[in-house]
Amino acid sequence: MKRFFSYDVVVVGGGSAGIAAAIGASQAGAKTILIERNPYFGGQVTHSNVASYCGFFTHGQNPKQIVGGVGNMVLEKLKEIGEYNGYTISPVGNAIVILEPEAVKFALDELLTESEVDILLHSQVIDVTKEDNKIISIECLDDEGRFTVEGKMFVDATGDANLAYLADIETVFGDGKGSSQLATLMMRIDHISENVSFNPSILKDAINAAKADGMKYLTKETGLVVRKDAKTDYAYAVLPSIKVDALDAKTLTEAEMNVRRQAQDYIKAFRKFMPGMEKCTLTQTGPKIGIRESRRIVGEYTLTVNDVVTSRKDESTIARGAWPIERHVNPDKMAEYIYVPDDTFYDIPIGVIKPKASTNLWCGGRTVSTDSVAFASVRVMGPAFATGHAAGVAAALTIGKENYDVKEVQKELLRQNAFINKEEEN
Repeated sequence: MKRFFSYDVVVVGGGSAGIAAAIGASQAGAKTILIERNPYFGGQVTHSNVASYCGFFTHGQNPKQIVGGVGNMVLEKLKEIGEYNGYTISPVGNAIVILEPEAVKFALDELLTESEVDILLHSQVIDVTKEDNKIISIECLDDEGRFTVEGKMFVDATGDANLAYLADIETVFGDGKGSSQLATLMMRIDHISENVSFNPSILKDAINAAKADGMKYLTKETGLVVRKDAKTDYAYAVLPSIKVDALDAKTLTEAEMNVRRQAQDYIKAFRKFMPGMEKCTLTQTGPKIGIRESRRIVGEYTLTVNDVVTSRKDESTIARGAWPIERHVNPDKMAEYIYVPDDTFYDIPIGVIKPKASTNLWCGGRTVSTDSVAFASVRVMGPAFATGHAAGVAAALTIGKENYDVKEVQKELLRQNAFINKEEEN
């Protein structure tokens, strides 16, 4: 028997943006469903072991929290279960929230259970039905077969703009000229001695020694290896990297196998050339390669590098960004950083979450409209929570309407404790 569901707002993608969109839409009064193809929520944190939330805080000596709303609800839930007690300053000076991926899975399960959002895991979107510029329904697949989800409004929070792409809505891949940021396979490494330092220069010396020793699958000469605190005997390494310029199965198969090969050489290098890591083990990779940059929409407004580097403010703001422009483009080097001036933030206007060519689709997270350089700032999970939250609220408030009212969206976001007022100090 054919299965059929009908909702006010349908959110596709259960990462940071999708969680925020679904809860935001529900809190705004819409009957909402959240659809995720993986067996858990959390996106890159839980499916690629990106074990930190970046972009919740400004840079500098006294970081200020600039993401509230659903993002802050997640932090509070993590605090409730004993997994969050403030930010940590990373080795390159950014304020980050160190995470345990398994704790994030549980926290998000709990948060969604407490909400009025309907949820479906193990559900892959495979087709879209449209009329003119309006999405009518999506076709999904699980292990029992196909089912249809009809919606009045839709939110693409897939990270790769998969819903927009299936709906033939204009997207751009990478910089639009055939290049994109590196994708990286995260490594969890256990059995690390307490006295091991992961200073980038020490890493570089060890990796170069390994290359001279004949280990040929090492790409980055240095990178970030982060542990929760100085006494934990495990860490997450940001090292095996590759360019991924398409999302087809053949390209991704080759990429996954390549970076897993790299990971084995990094472990050999650490055991041989990093004192205190002689017995270290590679406990986990992935599960999926972490793709930083792929497709994103062409929106009513495109956020530019100039917006970021001038900390531009905008009357139509629906979110804030403060993470530096962090570009991973050189396979054998660390990321390149350009910081937001004066350790402040820039506004993200509503036009970046609204595709030009669709009447009932909103977008959040890595799918939003930016140029390739500005994207390197807005792509991280703090802004993803914020833009996703705004997309869900906007979707709920535009049901049955031809146009949106940015003031109405801002008012509802503020009611849901989002941080968008210029005057407020958080």
